[in-house]
Amino acid sequence: MIAVSNGAKEWGLGTLDGEQIAAILGALVGLLGALVAAVIAAVVAVKAYKTQQREQRRQERAAFYADAIRAVEDYTECPYRIRRRDGTAEARREITQHVSNVKSRISFYTAWMVINASERVRAAYEVFVKTAENEAGRQMSAAWRGKPTKRDRDVPIGRALPRKATDVARSKLLEAMKNDLATEPRRRHKAKRPSRI
Repeated sequence: MIAVSNGAKEWGLGTLDGEQIAAILGALVGLLGALVAAVIAAVVAVKAYKTQQREQRRQERAAFYADAIRAVEDYTECPYRIRRRDGTAEARREITQHVSNVKSRISFYTAWMVINASERVRAAYEVFVKTAENEAGRQMSAAWRGKPTKRDRDVPIGRALPRKATDVARSKLLEAMKNDLATEPRRRHKAKRPSRI
């Protein structure tokens, strides 16, 4: 038997033999091992959850970017709608309402980009919008001055309307969006402080 010091007796341990001490130490090591394993499992689970959430946010941002591009693409299609109108007041109302809805969507995405997107994506989107508005806007004005479509055979326009500047701006925007989606979203867009008057 191994005698334990008086301090151990005060704790109510009395006299312990080597086997008992080994059993206690084994239990403590087992408990410590289980605790370490639980901590490691918890850390792995939290990291996996964070990775999954980060990927979900990236996919949501990608879908949002695609919708923002689609809004501008819808605007560039408006000259075709106008050229194919039948000349009725109802067609004019429908087209002008469509153009208004598209412009409202573009305004929404532009504001969202200012609040949430990186500076590079925001700037590229603004250039894309302005370029499309410039090219398609002139084409819409010209289309309204043209004669309405009266026969089915007049529906095909025969050639696409020019949009070279819009396509260049779109390519630059897509590159900025790809880079943004490839980076960690840990950085936050810093809002510009208003200048003092």
